[in-house]
Amino acid sequence: YKRFVRDFMHYGDNIFCTAGKIVRALEEEAVKAGGTSFSAMHVRRGDFQYKKVKITAEDWYENTKDIFTDPKEIIYIATDEKDHKFFEPLAKHYNLRFLNDFKEIANLEEIDPNLFGMIDTVIASRGRLFVGTWFSTFTGYINRMRGYNGMSGTTSYYSTPDRKYNTHKWVDPSNILIAREWPTSWVGIDGDIAVRSETDM
Repeated sequence: YKRFVRDFMHYGDNIFCTAGKIVRALEEEAVKAGGTSFSAMHVRRGDFQYKKVKITAEDWYENTKDIFTDPKEIIYIATDEKDHKFFEPLAKHYNLRFLNDFKEIANLEEIDPNLFGMIDTVIASRGRLFVGTWFSTFTGYINRMRGYNGMSGTTSYYSTPDRKYNTHKWVDPSNILIAREWPTSWVGIDGDIAVRSETDM
C-alpha cells in the first residue's frame, strides 16, 4: 500500500511540469554562479496555529547559518507569507528566490493560484539541502518526496533548535503523527521485506 500511495496518490502532471521548469531555471542559475544546485526552506506563516515554530526571520537565520554556509548558493523559499518584507533579514545573508520570481518562465499567470503551494513543495523537494517547519504538513510532504527521490534524511532539517536534526535518524511513528513525516513511508518500499530501521536496509 505504501507503493500505491507513492505511485497513485500524488499531484497532477501540470504541477510537476510547472515545478520542473523552475527547478531547471534554479539549477542553471546556480551553475552560472559557480555552484551545482540550490537549497530550499519552507517558511510556514499565514494562519499557522503552532506559535512556537512560527519564528522570526532573524531566528530563521540564526538557526540555519551553520547549514547554508556558501553565501552564493541560491536558497529557494517556499512560503505562504504574502509580505516578502518579512524576509529582508534573511536576504542580507542569503541569495533568496521565490515562486513569483519565475512567473514568466513557468507561465504562472495561467496557473490557478490555489495550486501555488503544491508547486512550491515540488521545487523545495529538489533542493540540495532543505529546512522546514515542524508541525507543517507541507514540510512533511516535502520530506516525503525527498525520500521518494532517494535523498537522505541527513539533507533535511527543521527550523527550531530542539527539532533541528530530527530527520537525521530513524524514528518509528509516534503519537505526534501530524508533526512530521516518517521514514517508514518511503525507505525500502520497493522491496518485499518491511524495513524496521535504517540498519535493516
